[in-house]
Amino acid sequence: MTMAPHPCTFLPRLAAAARSLSVSARPRPPPPCPSPTAAVPAFTPHAFHTHLASVAPHLPSLLAALSRARAARLPLLPVTRALAASALLRHGRLPDALAHFSLLPDSDPTSPLPAPLCNSLLAALASSTGSIVHARKVLDRMLAGTVELDTVGFGVFVNAAGRKDGGLAEVLRLVDVVGCQGRRVNRSVVVAMVVDGMCREGRIEDAWRALEEMRLRGWKPDFVAYRIVAEGFRVAGRVEEEGRILKQKRKLGVAPRKDEYRECVLVLVSNRLVTEAKEMAEAVVLGDFPIDDDVLNILVVSVSEIDADGATMFCKFMMGKGRFPSTEILVHLCESLCKSGKGEEMWEIFRVLLDKGYCRNARDYHLVVSFLGKAGKVREAYDVLKEVKKKRLEPDISSYNSLMEALCRNDLLRPAKKLWDEMFTSGCNPNLQTYNILITKFTEMGESEEVQQLFDHMFQKGVAPDGATYTSFINMLCQENKYDQALEIFKKSCMQDAGVASSVLSSFILALCGQGNFKVALSVMCNVPSNVENLNSHIILLKYLTDVGEVEMAIEHLKWIRSNCSSNFENVMNELMASLSTSASLQHVTKLIQYLHSQRLVDDADPWMKLMGNVYA
Repeated sequence: MTMAPHPCTFLPRLAAAARSLSVSARPRPPPPCPSPTAAVPAFTPHAFHTHLASVAPHLPSLLAALSRARAARLPLLPVTRALAASALLRHGRLPDALAHFSLLPDSDPTSPLPAPLCNSLLAALASSTGSIVHARKVLDRMLAGTVELDTVGFGVFVNAAGRKDGGLAEVLRLVDVVGCQGRRVNRSVVVAMVVDGMCREGRIEDAWRALEEMRLRGWKPDFVAYRIVAEGFRVAGRVEEEGRILKQKRKLGVAPRKDEYRECVLVLVSNRLVTEAKEMAEAVVLGDFPIDDDVLNILVVSVSEIDADGATMFCKFMMGKGRFPSTEILVHLCESLCKSGKGEEMWEIFRVLLDKGYCRNARDYHLVVSFLGKAGKVREAYDVLKEVKKKRLEPDISSYNSLMEALCRNDLLRPAKKLWDEMFTSGCNPNLQTYNILITKFTEMGESEEVQQLFDHMFQKGVAPDGATYTSFINMLCQENKYDQALEIFKKSCMQDAGVASSVLSSFILALCGQGNFKVALSVMCNVPSNVENLNSHIILLKYLTDVGEVEMAIEHLKWIRSNCSSNFENVMNELMASLSTSASLQHVTKLIQYLHSQRLVDDADPWMKLMGNVYA
C-alpha cells in the first residue's frame, strides 16, 4: 500500500511543535553533578599555566581551559601565551596559534620570544596558502628581537618567497638581512630548499643565479643543490647548461651530509610540513644520495596522506637498495593507493616484494592478496594465492574471503563459485564471513535458490548465521512475496538465539510493512516467542499502520498488546507517543489520539490534546 503525501504545508511545523511539547511535558531528570573541570577555574595566572601544561596534549581540554580562562578574564602570563600558541600549533590550529603569538610582548627581557615557537610558526605560515604576509610579520618580529632562526623556520620561509615573482631579489635580501641571526641555520640545506622551490616553479635561470649568489655569500651549496638545478635544465632540454652546472658541482660543491638532511626532514614531518618534507626528500632520493631507512619509512607514512605517488617513489627507492618497508608502513601505503585508485602501482610494489622474497608465511601473503582484492586486481590476487599453494603453505581463510569479496564486488560470480569449490578441495573450510559475502551478493542478484543452498549448507557445516545473514535472506524473500518461507527463516533465528532474533524481527517487520503486507506483520508479532525482545518491532508496525491510514488495525493491535503483553504496554505507549511527532499525516494521528483519549490512555493535559485543540480552534 502506498500513501500519497499529505497536502498540508503546515504539517512539518505541527510535527515539530508536537515534538517540542512532548519533550517539555516529560519529567526531566535532575541535572548531572558538574565535573570539577566544568566550573570557571579560580586559578592564579601561575596556577593556570601549570594546569594548561597538563591539558595541552588533549585538544578539547586545551580549548576548554582557554575558553574558561577567557570567560573569567584571567590575565595570561607571556609564558602561558607561548605555551598555548605552541600547543595549538602542534594540533594544527594555525589561526588560533597566531592569535596567541600576536599577544606576546616584543620587548620583555624576562620573557623573550621563544625561538622554537617562532621558527615553527614562521614555517607553518609560510607553508600555508595565503599566509605569507603573516609569516613576514613573524620574521620581522624575530629579526627585531634578535631571535635565532633555524633551518626549518628560515628554509621554508625563504623557499616560499623564492617561488613568487621577484623571488630571487627577495631571497638575496633575506640572506643578507639574516646575517649572524642565522647561526643555527644549515646554509647548505637552505640553498637546496631555495633552488628546489624555484625549479618546481620553472624558474631555472633564477635557481642557477641563486646558487651562484648564495655561494658567493658563503652559503656553500652542496651536491644536492647543484644536482637539483642541473636536473631542471636537463628536463628543459638545455643540455649545455646542464653540463656546465655539473662541472661547477664537481669544482665548487661540497659533499652533502646525510645527518643534516635527516634532521631537517624529521623536523618538517613533526611540524606537519609534509609537502616540504616530501620535496626535500625527493631531491635526496632522486639524486641517489644516502638516506636512512627509518626516515624513508616515516616519509612513506606521512606522504601517503597527501601524495600516493610520492610515497610509492620512496618505497621503491628503499626496495631498490635491497631493503623492505615494515608491514605497518606497507599497510599505510596500500590504503593510500586503494583510495587513489592506483591498483597498478600497488601491484608493481608487490611484484618487486614477491620477487625479492618478502613473503615468508601465509600472513604476509594474506596482506598481498587482501590489498590486491581491495584494489580490484582480482587476477593478480588469484595468482598470488596459487603461489601460496605451490609453496605448500596453507592459505588463510581470510585470504580466500578477501578474494571472494573482490570477485563478488566486481560481479564475477562464476569465478567466485569456482573459488568456493577450490576452498573445499584445498581443505580450507568457509567461515561465517565467507557465507555472508556470498549470501549478500546472491540476495542482491535475486538468486533465492543459491541463497537457500548456502543457508542450508551453513547448518550442515555447523556455522551459525548471524543477524546479517538472516536479514539478507528474509528481505529477499519478502521482496519475492515468499512470506511463509521468510517466516520459517525467522523461526530458525528464534531457535538459535533470542538476541539475534530480536534484531532480525525488526528488519522482518520493516520489510513486511514496506511491502504493504500488514496482516502477515500482525500475525508475526502476535506469535513472537516471549524471550525475544519486540518493543522496537511493535513501534515500527504501529507507526507504519498510522502513517498509511490503517488506524483501525493499529488500534486492534494496541488492544492485543494490552491484553497479552500488559507488562510491556506502558513502554509501547511511551515509545509510540514519542514517535508520532514524525508522522506524515496529522489526520491519522488525530484519529489514533482520540481513541487513546477515549480509553483514558491519554489525558486532557497531554501535549497532543493541546496541539489538536489549538489546530481545530
